[in-house]
Amino acid sequence: MNIKIASVALFLGLFVSCTDDNGTTADLVQQETSVELNLVKMSGQVRGSETTGDEMSWQETYTLGSGMRFKKVRKSDGNTLISEGDFDIVMINSDKYLKFVHDSESELIGNCTGDKVELLKYTSSDSLESTWNVCDGPGLKYTFN
Repeated sequence: MNIKIASVALFLGLFVSCTDDNGTTADLVQQETSVELNLVKMSGQVRGSETTGDEMSWQETYTLGSGMRFKKVRKSDGNTLISEGDFDIVMINSDKYLKFVHDSESELIGNCTGDKVELLKYTSSDSLESTWNVCDGPGLKYTFN
């Protein structure tokens, strides 16, 4: 009997720990037709090199839609680039991330691994940061709109 109780407690603990807090991303997507995640701040490797708004090198939006699909759009110097794929909420070392897996190779994929996966780490319930900066990429901060 104690083994069954421990097994149920472990399962519930794993299930709860893998869900998103405070109005989950998945819940938002299911409640609405789409949710936007907008780039709001960029920073470089040099201290004090932060830019926001129109001063950023590019404008960028992830649109999270039903079926756990996303579309990433980047606008820069009159050009628009688009990439699409699947997204999920994942836990890595007790930190929560949005994981984006692009359908195809794209220059929009900002990561350190050279594959089709991007990770954005939750820094609060409505703000995320790219992990690209750990390998000399720009620091990118996004918020839900």
